[in-house]
Amino acid sequence: MQKTYFLGAILFAPSIILAHEEELHITTAWYQEPMTVVAILLAALAISVLSYGFVTKRKNFITIPAIALVAVAVTGLVSFGQNNLTYEPDLAVANFGEGQSVTLYKSPNCGCCSGHAAALEAAGFDVTIEETNDLNAIKQSRNIPLGGESCHTSVIGDYVVEGHVPLEAIEKLLAEQPDITGIGLPGMPIGTPGMPGKKTAPYEVYQLSADGEMSPYLTI
Repeated sequence: MQKTYFLGAILFAPSIILAHEEELHITTAWYQEPMTVVAILLAALAISVLSYGFVTKRKNFITIPAIALVAVAVTGLVSFGQNNLTYEPDLAVANFGEGQSVTLYKSPNCGCCSGHAAALEAAGFDVTIEETNDLNAIKQSRNIPLGGESCHTSVIGDYVVEGHVPLEAIEKLLAEQPDITGIGLPGMPIGTPGMPGKKTAPYEVYQLSADGEMSPYLTI
């Protein structure tokens, strides 16, 4: 039995590694989708049983988990096609960032940050990515408050933009030029630029005052 679990672990480990690689480099937030987590657990169980079937040469322990794995694979492909959606902003001017520069500060291993940078470039911005191992120092220098942080911090002109802020909010910010320090979106909400998936709730973008106080800015 120990050999069975060992074999199952060997077969299942690469899928976990690949999933983590996607999180880092392809920005797929698989851990935020409950059905994806359930599918991974079911696949792990099926692989363990399948391994036991091969070791003991018992057909029932081969056929049933094999069918289950096919079902999980098909379900996963359908779910991936539905949830791994590309962010499509609703902008007044598609290239509203043309002629403007952005400096985006991120940790070296953040893939979703690069996804947000790509969305900014698509809107016309000239994006410079600065990788740092001390992102907290950047946030502190910009008075990003606790509870308002995300995985990266961008600077556009005199404004700071914290996290995966939808382009609609950035367009509004630059068009109206309000007397604030910047705007932000806490965490890494699914469906925002750089975070593929279906939007599950409204995005509550906050505005930031000079003393680091947050207040509502825009709901998208």
